[in-house]
Amino acid sequence: MADVLLTDRLRLRRWLARDEAPMAAINRDPEVARYLNRPTDEAAVAAFFGDVAAHWERYGYGFYAVDVLEAEERFIGFAGLSHPAFIPAVADRPELGWRLARSAWGAGLATEAATAVLREGFDRLGLNELIAVIHPENERSRRVATKLGMRPECRVHNPVLGREVDIWQTTRDAGIAARQRDRR
Repeated sequence: MADVLLTDRLRLRRWLARDEAPMAAINRDPEVARYLNRPTDEAAVAAFFGDVAAHWERYGYGFYAVDVLEAEERFIGFAGLSHPAFIPAVADRPELGWRLARSAWGAGLATEAATAVLREGFDRLGLNELIAVIHPENERSRRVATKLGMRPECRVHNPVLGREVDIWQTTRDAGIAARQRDRR
C-alpha cells in the first residue's frame, strides 16, 4: 500500500508517535466505542499502536491515520485494511475499517476515507473482495458501507465481545462498476 493517500479533504498516512494520545482518546469515547467490535479497555487501547504496526509488517497494508486537510491538519482517526483475527470465521478475509472522532461524524469523511482505501485495496493491491464487520445496530457504519457498494453477507459471532455482528462484503468487480457509474 502507498504510504500516503490523498482525497479532496483528507490525508491518509502512516502512523506517527504523536497520534497515540488522540487515538486513545477517540477509543475511550463511549459514543465512538458503543458499536465497536473490539475491546476498548485500557489494555486494548495501549496495544492498539503495536497491533497496527504488526499488521503493516505482516501484510504490507493496514490502518492509516486520517488527517483533515484544513488550514492546520487535524487528526480525526483511522481508515484502512486489516484482518479481523478477533473473529475466527472471517479472520483470513481483508476487512475495510474506519473509526473517526465524534467531532468528525456527519460530514462524509468516513465515506471519503474508506473510498480511498477501497480503491487502494482493489486497484493497487489487487484484492478481490473486502468485508466490513459492523454491529447490527450501527446505522452510521451501515450507511457508509452501503455508499461503498457493500451489501450484508451474513451474521457471525464475535467471541471477544460475545455478540453477533454483521459481515458486509463487496468485490473488485462491484467496486469497478460503482466507480464507472460515479464517473458518468
